[in-house]
Amino acid sequence: MSRYLANENFPAQTVLWLRERGDDVVHAAETLAGSSDLALLEPARAQDRIVLTFDRDYGELVFHQGARPAPGIVLFRLRQSPPTVVLPCLESFFAAAPDLDGFFTVAAPGQFRQTPLRSSGA
Repeated sequence: MSRYLANENFPAQTVLWLRERGDDVVHAAETLAGSSDLALLEPARAQDRIVLTFDRDYGELVFHQGARPAPGIVLFRLRQSPPTVVLPCLESFFAAAPDLDGFFTVAAPGQFRQTPLRSSGA
């Protein structure tokens, strides 16, 4: 079972799908609505959750502004695709079960790349 914190912009359908397959997912839209990206990193760290987002600001926060990262961050780059394209891409990514802990992962249809995160204890 994986533990995730899905940003507000993350599709609710995918959150439900992840929960149905047994993952522990907190959806910011349900419990942390309106929180800044920086503010979401704190509960993600405290609860040992990997952040799921479509928001590029997380890369800026952790690599350029020095914010303490979550245990992992996944940035999905699916442009402005319709849900009929987005949902199968997300499901395919999670079905592949890549190791996300300790990485900033950028995922696009059919591929992903990872950059190691500095220690969250820094």
